[in-house]
Amino acid sequence: MINRSIKIVFTIELLIFWSVCSFAQSLVFPPYLHSYGIRKAAPRHLFMLMGARTFFDDPQGLATTRLKSWDKPETEKDDDEVIVYGVNSGRHEILFNISMYTLDIYGKKGSDTGCFLYPKGVAANEDGDVYVADSGNNRVVRLYNPEKTLIWKGALTGDKEQGITLSGPSRVALDEEKNLYVTDPGNKRIVVFNDLGKIKTVIGGNRGYNFETSPTALAVADGSARWSYFKKEKAIFCADRNGTRILKFNSNGQLEKQFNLPEGYAAGYGAIDYYHNYWITDISKHCIIKFSHTLELLDIFGSFGKGDNQFDQPRGITIYKRYGQTFVAERKGAQYFWVGTNLKSVSCTSSEDGMYTIEVDATEYSFLSCFFVNKKDTSFLTKRLMVHPGKQSFTLQSALKDLTGKTGVLKIESTYSSYTYNSWTYPFTVTLKK
Repeated sequence: MINRSIKIVFTIELLIFWSVCSFAQSLVFPPYLHSYGIRKAAPRHLFMLMGARTFFDDPQGLATTRLKSWDKPETEKDDDEVIVYGVNSGRHEILFNISMYTLDIYGKKGSDTGCFLYPKGVAANEDGDVYVADSGNNRVVRLYNPEKTLIWKGALTGDKEQGITLSGPSRVALDEEKNLYVTDPGNKRIVVFNDLGKIKTVIGGNRGYNFETSPTALAVADGSARWSYFKKEKAIFCADRNGTRILKFNSNGQLEKQFNLPEGYAAGYGAIDYYHNYWITDISKHCIIKFSHTLELLDIFGSFGKGDNQFDQPRGITIYKRYGQTFVAERKGAQYFWVGTNLKSVSCTSSEDGMYTIEVDATEYSFLSCFFVNKKDTSFLTKRLMVHPGKQSFTLQSALKDLTGKTGVLKIESTYSSYTYNSWTYPFTVTLKK
């Protein structure tokens, strides 16, 4: 009988990847049949769909949702069919899909009904409400999509009686009560409108918190949403100091936490996923930075280039919270991902009484399995154990013994739909601690 403890060492050397790799990672491409191979939309793809009607010219904000009017209750096969709205700022228009295979355009240059002037951000919900930050016209345009078209519903410019007017609004976000959050760069504040277009509250601009520079990278997490993990949390995320500092406010506009980005990085646009993780794009570093809902840095993903997992000035980002479908706008196109997971490190120690302590460091809520294969038999140390982002340790009991020198397999999967297609396995060797 062995009188010394056994230490299981998983010899896994993982990096935070900025280029092409075959390991687990925070964003993964969907399978071919799901995207028909168009995972990176280039100018030629837009020309194939739209002809000479338009072209990519300074893409900016993105928004995605699953329209209620698209839903077929008798089947779940179409539940991942989403609509994506993209701001084509240089052309003063909105691009959006009216089916999974066709696109349409709304808008033209100007200041009248149906017009935009260098729009920036966009937000949308499943009821068909669409809001566009019409920056050059100092207003937020409200549109409505009943199913396959956009209809002008009006514009918000502020409230003159309260002395509040918008100056170059650039980012917008919606919560489940249909409150609209608008960054107001010219006044260094965030203005919140209710669903009737009346000003509900103001954050910044000598009201409560004072932003050092114009707020950007706005995103709102609302736990009352159907696809939300933290049911009691409602938070506002944004950045200031020229995008170099990210901030988290509660629903009352009180600052809860802040974090300075690594030297040289700056936030542009922001998005929230099912777990209220905060994703931001960095146009100059050509990457996406991922934070937990407590602003713990989880990953820096991507680099400059045209290859897989590379970007060319990423701008808008949006995530469909149910399935983790992620869209990122670039200088001359857009990319389509699924939320994956990246395992930075894992270790496990075992005592002779069968108690195991596993320590992991992942970038996403994930399913973790650890097993040993002996001919036709498979023995699990743990099976689809859910782990959260960041460093975590947990202890469990197992009947497995005498593992010294044996080789096992570690499997990790995302909890989103990508686990149906994507999982990653790594070998590890059991060694005896002397």
